[in-house]
Amino acid sequence: MKRIVFLLLFLSVMAVVIGARFVLRAEGRDVTFYLQLVRGTDGVSPPSPDAPPVGPQLSRRLQMFRWEHYWEIKRQTVVLKPGGKTRQRLNPQREVEIEMTGPRFMTVSVYADGKLTVKSKRAVDAGFCIVGGDGKSEQSWFIVVRRDQPQDPVLTAN
Repeated sequence: MKRIVFLLLFLSVMAVVIGARFVLRAEGRDVTFYLQLVRGTDGVSPPSPDAPPVGPQLSRRLQMFRWEHYWEIKRQTVVLKPGGKTRQRLNPQREVEIEMTGPRFMTVSVYADGKLTVKSKRAVDAGFCIVGGDGKSEQSWFIVVRRDQPQDPVLTAN
């Protein structure tokens, strides 16, 4: 019985030591974020001629909202170190700020016309942060901050 208790204690200590090593290694690593400005609408035509539909993974995540179609207006890539911060303009009215508040957390702040509209703290490993806002009654906008590279839509011939 003592051997089992000792073995469990030893394994617990080793797990803490190994976990601490990974956290310390991750502190200096750059983190890549992909930003997308998305327009949700019920119309079958894109809001601009160069706006493709969103990729399949994002489309599945956006199904919880009321719109039938989601169009990618803009895509950007940013790289941050823990403790770093960036503010990116996605269109003339909308900006997003990402601040790494350590190796595992980020704060996402969304600005519309220069005014803070949403601020959210998330785990970096959460993968997705989707923030929406009211547009006109027939459409809405979303800002997506994600860790995985967006997939291009699968276009099918009709």
